Amino acid sequence: MTVKEPSSLYTVRFNDCDPFGHLNNAAYINYFMNAREDHLAESYNLHLKEYASRGLGWVVTQHQISYLKPALVAEKVSIHSRVLEFTDNQILVEMWMTDEQQKKVKSFLWSRFTHVDLKTGKRTMHDEPLMKLLEEIRVEHNGIETFDQRVGAVLQSF
Repeated sequence: MTVKEPSSLYTVRFNDCDPFGHLNNAAYINYFMNAREDHLAESYNLHLKEYASRGLGWVVTQHQISYLKPALVAEKVSIHSRVLEFTDNQILVEMWMTDEQQKKVKSFLWSRFTHVDLKTGKRTMHDEPLMKLLEEIRVEHNGIETFDQRVGAVLQSF
């Protein structure tokens, strides 16, 4: 069975925090992107470096993020990701960070990725095996269309 919502544990590092011991706002994005890269490799055997060697990759075209509760220095956090939507050249990935026990949502992110030809820097189509994988792992989002609605729905589920 294919994992639709992979997750990973991370430790919040001292050098990623502000003077108050909170994870820096910009560092959240790095944690989310690193987690998604790990999820791709571990859950789907999709390694970005190998993919890039084929001359293909993704660029971020949009982030929407909500900071809900601070992640603190040395705290273990759980980061989850899932594909919400995709087209022949874009993917919308939803990610969220919780405490280690997965009881409190700390941050919530939507990232839109555009598939590109790394040689030309121009958009390119996902190939058929990738489209099949995206269809298999996409998670239905029950008609909740906006970012703010999704944040509310995720918060209610905890």
